[in-house]
Amino acid sequence: MRKLPSFFSLRAFEAAARLGSFTLAAEELHLTTSAISHQVRALEQWCGKALFIRQTRRVTLTMEGQLLQNKLSPAFDAIEDACAAFRPGDGRSVLAVHCAPSFASKWLSPRLAQFMQAHPDITLQMSSSAEPADLARDGGADIDITYGPPPHREGVAVEALGDETTLPLCSPRLLERHPVQQASDLLQLTLIESKLNPVRWKDWFDLHGIRLPPRDHPSFDRGSLAVAAAVDGLGVALETARFAEAELARGELVVAGDGKFETIRREMHFLCYRRGDAGAKGIKAFREWIALVVGAEDLSALLPE
Repeated sequence: MRKLPSFFSLRAFEAAARLGSFTLAAEELHLTTSAISHQVRALEQWCGKALFIRQTRRVTLTMEGQLLQNKLSPAFDAIEDACAAFRPGDGRSVLAVHCAPSFASKWLSPRLAQFMQAHPDITLQMSSSAEPADLARDGGADIDITYGPPPHREGVAVEALGDETTLPLCSPRLLERHPVQQASDLLQLTLIESKLNPVRWKDWFDLHGIRLPPRDHPSFDRGSLAVAAAVDGLGVALETARFAEAELARGELVVAGDGKFETIRREMHFLCYRRGDAGAKGIKAFREWIALVVGAEDLSALLPE
């Protein structure tokens, strides 16, 4: 059992301490000044210490009162924040989206302004980590955008966000020093992988009928880091055009082989949500928006013909 004074006395004290006035505290809490004074006296009796120095038109905190306010005001702020999510709103809704990091930084973030402008009544709360959110158990996320194999969870709907083309990407400066005329030429270069990308260099070389000798490759735990390493000239990254869209557009990266080689297309990102929430305003709006954006996506202009 908690050993606490009356909540009403704590609330009266916090308001009076914050506002420096019993009268202003009474106005804020819709009470009388005498009721505030009575509650504060009850708290002082419980504490066994004076919390205010009472003057004619104002009150000031004692040292003990200041110490109590320093701890109590943040606690009331936390209570207010916790309750705000359950208060009848102003027509706005909150949508919590969890996302794989590279997709968040390389693809989603540059486009989020479109969604926010189209839906000003929806407040986005974004979070990102390599581990997928457990929508079946955790209510902290409404939508989870995962990377890799499509997840299968009871009660969770999974929708693919389109095919992605995986390509050998490198700095044009690297190709000036080491031209790539045929697929086997890539064996002479440093091959970069992303640990989370389901398409590996072995898959790419198998597609071209070439045996990849067993050796270690530089690897990164984020596709965005693999792309950055390729921009810096570290080697050739096997990554999706979706992650390298900006770098391809700026000419910082090019496709090794100038479009001569076979490409690998797979579904790699999946939008997940609880089936029971399919009709929720925010989820419905986000699903419709991202489907339109993905459907209109055309990276072909950035790739060699």
